Amino acid sequence: MAIDDILRQIENDARAQGDTLLSNAGAEADSIREKAARQAEELRAEETSKAHERAEEHAGRIETLAGLELRKDVLKEKKDIIGDAFARAEDKIASLPPGEYRAFLKPIILKAVESGNEEIIPPAGRREVFTPEFIQSLNDEIAPSGGALRLSEDSGDFSGGFILREGKMQTNLTLKSLIASGRDRLEPQVAKILFG
Repeated sequence: MAIDDILRQIENDARAQGDTLLSNAGAEADSIREKAARQAEELRAEETSKAHERAEEHAGRIETLAGLELRKDVLKEKKDIIGDAFARAEDKIASLPPGEYRAFLKPIILKAVESGNEEIIPPAGRREVFTPEFIQSLNDEIAPSGGALRLSEDSGDFSGGFILREGKMQTNLTLKSLIASGRDRLEPQVAKILFG
């Protein structure tokens, strides 16, 4: 065998081996590309699933917060409505006709009197309700032998009710004070009436 034949044989073997290596490398590259594509698709699907889960969790939190905000707004609105109902009740009582107003005040005064020597400070706008006859009827009920309640020269800056004063001691029985003191007890009933 001549050197040319040997060189051709080596060249052919090298070509064949190179073709085999190239074919194997191409097949391996295809396999790596397919594996990488599968992994990329799995990763994309996993990330998409995680993104959907996070989006659902976020939407759930937003929905919960919106629900809490709505409940807070509804509660505030209900409190405002209840507050308005109490304010209207105060206005309505303060504007009762004199006879009804005296009938409303009389048991409150009688219950609040301690010594019978107090003076009544009326509201400036309803002073006419506290007539001498009304004061006398109170005194007659306090002590049959004669109470000593009297109408003060002073008038208060309040819409209704009164203040009882004896010396430096004062008992605030203004409508605002009376309603505020009964509000905690009455508010659930008012809410039930207003909102069912």
